[in-house]
Amino acid sequence: MKKYYLLFCLFFTLFNLQAQQNILSGRVVDSLSNQGIPYASISILDAQQKVLDGMISDSVGKFEFNKLKQGNYQLQIKSIGYKQYASKINMTRNGRMDLGEILLTPAVNQIGQISISAGQTPQKHSADRQTYQASQYKNAVGGTALDIVKNLPAVALDGQGNLSVRGNAGLMVLINGKPSLVDPTSILNQIAANDVSEVEFISSPSAQFDPDGKAGIINIKTKKNITSGFSWIMNLQGGLPSIDDYDNVKKQQRYGADIAFQFKQEKLELNGSANYLRNDNAGFRDGDVNTIIGDRQTSFPSKGERSFDKYNYGLRLNGSYEFNAQNNISIGLLASKKYQDRIADIHYTNRTVKPSTGELLGTSNYFNPNLQNKQGEFYLVDFTYQFKVNPQHAFTLGAIYEHANIHGSTKNANIENGMDTVQYTDNRYTNPLNGLRLQFNHQWKMKAGELLSGYQLRSDKQRGNFEYWESSSGNNNLQLIPEFTGKLKATNLVHAFYSQFDRKLEKTQYSLGLRYEYYQRDVLLLDRNEEFPYSIHQLYPSFNLMHDLGNNLSWKIAAARRVQRNNNFELNPIPEREHSETLEQGDPELLPEFITNAETGLVKKLKNGTVFLNAYFQHSKNPIQRVNSVYADTILHRVFTNADYSKRFGAELGANGKVFPWLTLNLGFNAYHYSISGKVLDYEDTKTNSDWVYNINSGLQASLGKNWSTGLQVNYLSERPTVQGVDSRFLTPHFNLSKSFLKGAMTAQLQWQNIELGDWGVNEQRISTWDKDFYTTTNYIYEKNILLLNLNINLQRLNHLIKLPKSEFGEKEF
Repeated sequence: MKKYYLLFCLFFTLFNLQAQQNILSGRVVDSLSNQGIPYASISILDAQQKVLDGMISDSVGKFEFNKLKQGNYQLQIKSIGYKQYASKINMTRNGRMDLGEILLTPAVNQIGQISISAGQTPQKHSADRQTYQASQYKNAVGGTALDIVKNLPAVALDGQGNLSVRGNAGLMVLINGKPSLVDPTSILNQIAANDVSEVEFISSPSAQFDPDGKAGIINIKTKKNITSGFSWIMNLQGGLPSIDDYDNVKKQQRYGADIAFQFKQEKLELNGSANYLRNDNAGFRDGDVNTIIGDRQTSFPSKGERSFDKYNYGLRLNGSYEFNAQNNISIGLLASKKYQDRIADIHYTNRTVKPSTGELLGTSNYFNPNLQNKQGEFYLVDFTYQFKVNPQHAFTLGAIYEHANIHGSTKNANIENGMDTVQYTDNRYTNPLNGLRLQFNHQWKMKAGELLSGYQLRSDKQRGNFEYWESSSGNNNLQLIPEFTGKLKATNLVHAFYSQFDRKLEKTQYSLGLRYEYYQRDVLLLDRNEEFPYSIHQLYPSFNLMHDLGNNLSWKIAAARRVQRNNNFELNPIPEREHSETLEQGDPELLPEFITNAETGLVKKLKNGTVFLNAYFQHSKNPIQRVNSVYADTILHRVFTNADYSKRFGAELGANGKVFPWLTLNLGFNAYHYSISGKVLDYEDTKTNSDWVYNINSGLQASLGKNWSTGLQVNYLSERPTVQGVDSRFLTPHFNLSKSFLKGAMTAQLQWQNIELGDWGVNEQRISTWDKDFYTTTNYIYEKNILLLNLNINLQRLNHLIKLPKSEFGEKEF
């Protein structure tokens, strides 16, 4: 009996202790953006400042302690980039205390740079770069990193998929600070937008960076864990049927998915992602070409389908391990595939006259079915080892190996009277690339500043095989045409030594750098035994300065010298018949473009945002241009060449912040004057062209309450001159509507891309070039009113909310 009595007393005591436990909850919020702060560190301390309990806030900043006894405590909250928060708490008996929203104030962060803002504010500015949070561009959800980058101030994406910054097409892309040899749009299309945390635009790179790319550097930073634990995020996307498919033969398919994980525990950190995106686009083109050869003028207007079937998928994995305070390593892997079919089925109407008399010499109508396929498999491995000798000295050794298996074909036919194939061509090519980058640097932290010095090696080799097959009887009896066939070997080698000094004073930070490079290039036509060598020694100085003027106003100035090296496509002299009216060819003697940049600007931190204004100037020697000449009466010869020089001066204005508590604005405006001059091919006269150009990237995002939000983003690029003509303006408006569920664990979004509510000419671009013996103009019309549905799922958050059934008795017995 006594035994049962003791058990009863023990049970009653435990029950009473449980009844005295209390619940404390709240939500950690950014005081500027009113957005929840995920993964903030929250601690409960007793009167002796001893930690009794702790946790991490969830993805929307919420936390809850449910095992607190009655008494007095101190609540302490910490998060990187924010001032520490502390408050006394008095828990009453059997109580539940909800603290509501706890505001954390961003801290001023001046480690390694002078920053105008910190925390999770949409923009940050330093002496050499501008940093943008990817989360502010809602219309990029479900897309790729390119959909984020194209919304940055001064960035423009035209109808041909060419990316430019401040009007410059040459751009270097880094992924987590690691460069790639693949062209910018290709590498950006292989990174899921949902995997990007922020984007840096380095407008005036210092000496430690490769100077290749006249537009500067875009650095994509992917998401990483900032606290210990494991988390998953998944996104699903599906497209609704096309509203207008321009009577294209195939139906467009649009769907995709991506999943990303992050893991951090003690000294080990892993993060990775997998993504697939199918994104077809319907389209149409309307063009006209006129050529003059002697007393013979030929015009051939054309109309027809120009659509794209395309998909890409990839895997990415990054890991780092800290052996101890002196040694750590990091390894990154990327494997991806990109596939694209461009269908251009064009109807031509030819008419040839004798200009001197007006005599009609002949007419013919024909159909040109054209299928261009491009695809590639891309693999990249990077390794970095860092050894810290002491707090003053550190050494870093890095290596990046890259392989790209690039291949494709262009099938082209001319069919008269709907049945008579007068010509059929098949251009096939394989053009694999292997590249290696090595770097070794030493970091020396002194009282006066920091000195970074090192050596970098860049080596890449590309060996292409290009075959041109032709037949006059369909795709039968194909014969190899030696004139348009060949094997090419291209190699590039760069040895670079650099030194850079950084100093930070109370209100000023500056950087001085100098880079020396020896560049050697060799283009070899193997079957013709022709070699085109090129080598040069160059110095690339750089300077950056930023000064705090007070009252949240900062001034910066920067200058640098850069180079736009020729890619192997521009150097390839083997002709390619892209479609009926053009023959494309590179120039193995093309010269690199050397650029001098200078800029200055002001940054103003407002109560609810940031405003900045930059003015810049650029001079280019040997600007690379793509130009036309007459090859035959119905064929234009399209080649790359160097003009003499180009100049560009302009200004960019950017702003972001809250117009109202529920309305956020991001604004980017860029305007510049561009002039270019030089001789083109064999034309005797010097070509000069100039004009003002501007582009606008602006958006509004509104919170509607009850977990609803909506936004509008507009991208506009004005008409701009080329050495031989003009490219028309390009406009793309986008709309999004979002609804979150399950306390932010799931978000559904509707996207309406390329909105066309009237005859605005949305998502279409006309390209025109001319000279004394030809005129060509083509309007490329791309699909409008694309509707996409996205579902974003935070699997870690969802797991806490959904209680799945489990076997209680079975698990207990097991």
